[in-house]
Amino acid sequence: MIKIACMTCICTLLSGCGEQLSEIKDAASGINTAANSAANAVSRDVHAIRAMDINYQDTAFTVNDLFKTILRDIRWDYDLEKNELSVRGTWQPPLFSDQAWDQQMIKKLAEEGIVHVRCKIADDTLDSAHTIITLSYNHEIIFEKSGEEALHHLYDTFLHF
Repeated sequence: MIKIACMTCICTLLSGCGEQLSEIKDAASGINTAANSAANAVSRDVHAIRAMDINYQDTAFTVNDLFKTILRDIRWDYDLEKNELSVRGTWQPPLFSDQAWDQQMIKKLAEEGIVHVRCKIADDTLDSAHTIITLSYNHEIIFEKSGEEALHHLYDTFLHF
């Protein structure tokens, strides 16, 4: 009699686990679908741009290497009509390390500072004349650089990272 009671309890528990297992499978499937959707949201044009070579001060690297090194949590976008690359990411030192920010501000920026780089693509290169970099904190721009100086600042930061 005890064996029958134990078997009944085990079967009841396992039937509840089956529902949980089904829910876990559904959740995993949803995560996979979302990941595939996000991967497809980055257009093939962005992939080609990320692979573009940069040659600066006798060093060769790609656009992807540049931004993956100097920013965190990167989002890529490319406007084909404007030929404009837009890269957003979380700030991290040593980018803009020449600024006189105190340690508290540096900590805040590392947590919530957003860097937005916009640049035109011309002849398979980043066009320095049309490059704009902004650093925002709490939806307010606290630093901005543009032109050749801005692009070279990114390159120099990459080389000294």
